[in-house]
Amino acid sequence: MKYKGENCTACGEAFTADDDVVVCPDCGSPHHRDCYMKLGRCANIALHSSGEKWRPKGTVNIERPRPAVSSNICPSCKFPNAAGVTTCAKCGAVLEPGSAAEHEREASGDPPAAYIDSEFAAMRDYLGFDPEEDMGGATLKEVSQFVGTNTLYYIPIFKHMKDVGTRISFNLSCLIFPYFYFANRKMWGWAVFSALISVILNIPTLLLKYADLFNSSSGAEKFVSAILDNKSSIESLASYFGMFGWVTSIAFCLFGNWLYYRYTMKSLKRIKAQSPEKKPSAETIMTIGGVKPVNIVFITLIMCGIGLAAIWTSLQILYK
Repeated sequence: MKYKGENCTACGEAFTADDDVVVCPDCGSPHHRDCYMKLGRCANIALHSSGEKWRPKGTVNIERPRPAVSSNICPSCKFPNAAGVTTCAKCGAVLEPGSAAEHEREASGDPPAAYIDSEFAAMRDYLGFDPEEDMGGATLKEVSQFVGTNTLYYIPIFKHMKDVGTRISFNLSCLIFPYFYFANRKMWGWAVFSALISVILNIPTLLLKYADLFNSSSGAEKFVSAILDNKSSIESLASYFGMFGWVTSIAFCLFGNWLYYRYTMKSLKRIKAQSPEKKPSAETIMTIGGVKPVNIVFITLIMCGIGLAAIWTSLQILYK
């Protein structure tokens, strides 16, 4: 028998002339049939990733020198272009001379491997979806660039909304602080709208708290008296506003992601319309999209302004 005296890749025992041997079709590693069936795969799977083949005992493994690869790696898609070219053959990006580290990788023959790694990274980033899929006026890749952070959360949701047409999903941030969420995502229209609703719905409760706070303060008698004279009505209003506040919070929670999806697509279409003759760069998309935490400070100041104006207006009504 051809494999007599060789060792089973799975159990390590030497084959005899009577053994039933099966060979891996990919790397050629021999196994006892029972061992292979029990394992369910080749035991020498490490050879599969390296592309090497199983060698019988006594075979000398001659390491052939790998030829140096001269290439110009694209900074955008990592495609190993031929040396000397000025534009990437895959994505069309402008190529510049590589760094010393890149040249070192080129000499070791790694650019193709780096390109393969980048392709796997792209598949991981898009959860196996096609980056060039049309999401309704923009590619999934452009949507991912616009979203910036938490793409692993948003891409499946946006894909489901586009494929199924649903508008409902769960967004915890929109349930608790919708105005902070919208401001952070640069959705100023919805940020101001949700802040306005939140402040107005809390005015009755704030008036009652301020009345208790200033009840013993001199100079605030008129303020406290105006509230206490209408305390029953304000308490009823606070109760109704509180229930309505929960309704609006749940609505923002369920439809917040859809609002963001719609905002993303409208923004990408607007970017494309500004330069219809060329594809917008990733830098442009990421600059307009993404998050901006400092906006949370701005919306807080806006809410304070709205709150002061609303309280002043309420007191003017009560004084009358």
